Formats: sequence, structure tokens, C-alpha cells
Amino acid sequence: MNATVDLTGKVTLITGATGGVGRAVATAFHTAGARLALVSRSHDRLENLAAKVGLDDTGCILREADLRDPAQAERLVAETVSCFGRLDIVLNLIGSWEAGRLATTSDERWQDVLATNLHSVFYVMRAAAVHLPDDGVILNIGGELPIEGRGGQLAYAVAKSGVITLTKSAALELKERGIRVNALLPKNVDTPLNRTLRPNGDASLWVQPEQVANVLLFLASPAAAAITGALIPLDGRE
Repeated sequence: MNATVDLTGKVTLITGATGGVGRAVATAFHTAGARLALVSRSHDRLENLAAKVGLDDTGCILREADLRDPAQAERLVAETVSCFGRLDIVLNLIGSWEAGRLATTSDERWQDVLATNLHSVFYVMRAAAVHLPDDGVILNIGGELPIEGRGGQLAYAVAKSGVITLTKSAALELKERGIRVNALLPKNVDTPLNRTLRPNGDASLWVQPEQVANVLLFLASPAAAAITGALIPLDGRE
């Protein structure tokens, strides 16, 4: 962990907190002193994460929510502000990979992939922006250069390209308030899901979840005060 980053007292909302990356990020931000609102669609997994990290109910709240629903996103942000009295940092880690070609992607899968990977990010950002202070931070996760397109994963590539445009546009809108909005563009991250999807890949060359967490820590810190609207690639050694 990056012990040089001090986020003591900073209220941090983490969506997708129980995913392969989210668990490392929650641990890193807790270590840095942040107060956490952890969100997932599985309360059991949230409780397991809290126990592993050593969180208690004075330093965090756990919320089961489906952020594809704008009403749930609004309620989540409102509950976070009500509990802690403020909201400083938003980390949109929610997302899921989905294969699919143009001719075979059904209406249902198209809508679901966009809702999970793009709409949820927008709903949380929209709800959170009015509560963030003038030094607030929003950090999103895009994909490896999705704007170039990805054959065989059409809806996913479109959604992640949308996250890039959303990040850049929101950064322009919010910079007058001093709110910074940036996105990471990781290539392959060493998570259990990616090992299943790429059984023949060399995971030793992939980006580690802890490395993602350390970059997010830096971007959330005052040391990154001059950075907004940035799209930061994380390629590992592959």
C-alpha cells in the first residue's frame, strides 16, 4: 500500500467494492484513513469484505444497491451524506465484461451491459456532484483504449467509450468548482474473473489490483490537484 497518502477523514464512496479490484481499493483507502461507503449488489460479500479489512460501523457503511436504477443511486448518495455529513471522493469501480457481436447481441444484453458499465456511473456521478466540496474527486474505470473499438465485445466497448466521454465532459463542467474527474484505463488486471476468461494468459504480466489502488490513491490525494480530465493507461508488463 502507498503509506505516503493521507486521506484521514475523507468520506469515500466505492461502487463495485467487492470485485477483484474493489477489495484492494477498499483496503488501500481504509489504510489511508478514509471513511468508506462500500456498495455492492451482494450484502454477504460486503460483510465479508468489511471483516477482512477490519472495518467497523464508525468508519464505514455497507449498502446493497443496484446502481443501474437511478433511484437507488440517488438514495445511496443521500444515505452516505446523511451518515457521514459529507462526501469527498467517489470511486466508480462497478462494471462487468461481456462478449457479444453486432449480429448476436440481443436487446436485453445491449441494455444490460450499457446499464452496468455506463449508466450506473452517470447516475452516481449526477447524484454525487451536488454534494462534493470544491476539492472533491471523482475517479472512474474505463477500458484499454475502448474508443478504438473491440470486435466481439461490442456493447462493452461502447459502454467503456462512454465512460471516457463522460469523464472528459464532467471534468470540463466541474473544474470551475475545483472538482477533479479522471479515469483509469487498465489493460488486463489480475482478478479471479480475468484468470477464468484468459486461462492461457500470463497473469504475472498483468496489472495487480494493488497497483490500481495505488494510482487511485494518488489521484484522490492533494498531490494530484492539477490533474483533471485525464485518461491514464495501466498496461502492466504485457
